[in-house]
Amino acid sequence: MGKWQDIKGPVVADTVYSSNVLVARDVSFTLPGIEFLTADVQAMGNMTVPLVGLLENMELSITKVGIDDGLKKLNKLEKQNLEFRWVQNVVKSDGTQTVEGCKAFVRTLPAATPEIGVEVGSAPEEEMTYNVTRLQIYVNGREFLTVDRLAGILRVDGKDYMSKINSLL
Repeated sequence: MGKWQDIKGPVVADTVYSSNVLVARDVSFTLPGIEFLTADVQAMGNMTVPLVGLLENMELSITKVGIDDGLKKLNKLEKQNLEFRWVQNVVKSDGTQTVEGCKAFVRTLPAATPEIGVEVGSAPEEEMTYNVTRLQIYVNGREFLTVDRLAGILRVDGKDYMSKINSLL
């Protein structure tokens, strides 16, 4: 087996959709990570262990330039279904380059509406934050991660981390 792995390069474009309507292009966004709640147990003193199945709050942030209809749609004070699409450059083992698509489907609850700062000669830039109840990420058509807090789903790279807990309930 070779020691080469495809090199994932920079993102070349992205889009954001709210309820299947395009609301933004070329924005910055940060999808939430998974952070377990922890507990201390006694093992030669204190040891902190993760509580699999109990998660810290998951937050999404989007930074968008400009005040427009897209910002208005993203700023709703109600739950939203957002879809993020981005394309990343990939260098193959033979030196050729290609692109691959990534998608994230996110169900959100509003966390805050952004402040809007205006300065002459500069484009307004707003950062919106959301509380995430569901996150599903696909890379090149394959599921990377699925978390659904309300349905009790936690799946990473095909492994269901909630199956044992759910089977005992």
